[in-house]
Amino acid sequence: MFLEEQGYALKKNILHQDNQSAIRLEKNCRMTCGQKSKHINIRFFWVTDRVKNEDLTIEYCPTELMLADFFTKPLQGAVFRKFREVIMGRKPISSLKWVILI
Repeated sequence: MFLEEQGYALKKNILHQDNQSAIRLEKNCRMTCGQKSKHINIRFFWVTDRVKNEDLTIEYCPTELMLADFFTKPLQGAVFRKFREVIMGRKPISSLKWVILI
């Protein structure tokens, strides 16, 4: 992988994904493809090859915790403020932990 070629040792290479359909496609390749996803070219299954070789791990991350959305989507209100506080260093990243109330 790129970072290893730059001299950095990686213990784990984790890809956080909030789209469960994409996770199934990345892990199972063509087996989960329906009629609408048959058009995807084989060269786009690079991630699937990395998962099979155990070079990459895919983990589900709920949308509410996806910090990358701050940089890629026009967020508003409480979500924007929550991510801004973490990015600016005012709150630790652990403040984003997802709490399930039972």
